[in-house]
Amino acid sequence: MRAALVLVLVGLLTATWAHATYVVVLKDGSRVVAREKYEVKGQNAVVRLKNGALTSFPLAYIDLAATEKINAMKLGDAVALEGLDGEPVVRATATPTPSVAALGRLRQGVAAAEGEAALPTPTPGITLQADGYSDSRVDRAFQEGLERYRLYLYRTSRGTKPEFLFIEVQVAGQAEVYKSLEAIATTYHLLAQSAPTRAPAQVEIQMLNEARKEAGLFRIGVADAAELATGKVSAEDFYLKHVIF
Repeated sequence: MRAALVLVLVGLLTATWAHATYVVVLKDGSRVVAREKYEVKGQNAVVRLKNGALTSFPLAYIDLAATEKINAMKLGDAVALEGLDGEPVVRATATPTPSVAALGRLRQGVAAAEGEAALPTPTPGITLQADGYSDSRVDRAFQEGLERYRLYLYRTSRGTKPEFLFIEVQVAGQAEVYKSLEAIATTYHLLAQSAPTRAPAQVEIQMLNEARKEAGLFRIGVADAAELATGKVSAEDFYLKHVIF
């Protein structure tokens, strides 16, 4: 009998809902993080963003089923996660990670101009690709890992090689940069332990700030992820060691 491949995301940050968060999923796959559910006014949806500002867009742009699903998950709860072979497995209760608020500042000059000017020379080509990653369940596991850390503004695709996974994360400040690295590294490490033949050969990461300018570019392997996931290095040291300038 085919052995079940089990992926258990252990040690991921338990998301708390003390401060209301509502995620609006749009039909193009992008997401808007709001304080509360949108208000329908005519053919438009009015959304109050996390910073209190109001914005609106056509109601037809919203993927209603996906929006209801993600907000029904209550991501702080221990829930069943679909296994890589389609069988449900139960995630162990998560424990909080150390606060990243006290970690050091990012190196100056990391946030650079958009486009080719934002990339190192020679350009490594780490950017969103037109094709998705070949294993949708592995892709979904990384998405679940990010959402466990309350990181919702991301996109994934295949990387610069078919066996590489690419993740783009929009971050608001240094805390979310470090938190994103922790979420991705922990997911990658646990996947490599539980289903090593299906783990990506490399994970490529592009961080974008709120102005969508680059805040960090990375290409990490299994051994790199293990260092951060097991606490051998801090998130700040991991950033400084692996960021590509």
